[in-house]
Amino acid sequence: MTVLVWTAIGLLVGGLLLVAWWFDRDARRRGATPLSGATMGADASSRRWEVRRRESQQLLGGATPRGQDAHHGTWRRPGT
Repeated sequence: MTVLVWTAIGLLVGGLLLVAWWFDRDARRRGATPLSGATMGADASSRRWEVRRRESQQLLGGATPRGQDAHHGTWRRPGT
């Protein structure tokens, strides 16, 4: 019985490794590099920090007559 359990676990891990290898090979064929995942994570992190920065600018600005303009200027994309 123990042999069957360990065989099933081994086959599951082997299957997962095969699927991971297949998708990695496909991604590299499309031009992905091994560090592209880390780059995407860093970009996502910088976007989150940018949103937090904008939120803090908006919250610290308070309610002023030009609040709507400040809101638009805070969330506007760079270069627009």
